[in-house]
Amino acid sequence: MINATTHQGAEGVLRADARHVRHISSRALLIMMGVELVMIFGVLVWALFWLLPTSTPFASHQDLTPVVEMVRGSLSGAINDPMVDVVPGVSARSSNLRGLSMGGSVFYYYVEGHANFDPLSRGVVGHDSVEIMLRDSSGPSAFVIYRMR
Repeated sequence: MINATTHQGAEGVLRADARHVRHISSRALLIMMGVELVMIFGVLVWALFWLLPTSTPFASHQDLTPVVEMVRGSLSGAINDPMVDVVPGVSARSSNLRGLSMGGSVFYYYVEGHANFDPLSRGVVGHDSVEIMLRDSSGPSAFVIYRMR
C-alpha cells in the first residue's frame, strides 16, 4: 500500500507569481523602426562619402586624343607653337605657358624632367586644384595633361 498525500500548500510555492509584461504599442514599434532605418541610411551615406573617389575625370581618354596629338606635335615641332619669353633669357612654348584650349576647356601640360612654366609647375595652383587627365610615357619624353577644377 502506498500512501500518497498532496500538499496544497506546496503548489503555491512551486508556482512563481507571473510578471505582467508591458506590450509596446504599434506607434512605438513604428517609431523604433523609423529610427533604425534612419541610422542604417546614415551609415550608408557616410560610407559612400568616405569610400567613393573624390572626383571622376571630366573627359574620357578618347576625348583627349586631340589634346594629346597637339601636345606631341608641339613637343616635336610639327605644330607651330611659338616660343614666349618668360624672363629675359628663358623662353617656353606658348602652349606650355597658357595651355591648350579645346571644346571650351583649357588643358595644361608639363613634361617630366624638364623646366616647365604651366600653372602647376610655377606653383600658381596646388595639386588639389587640378585634375590629372592623362600621363603619357609612350614618346621620347613623358608628359602629364591636367585641367583646373
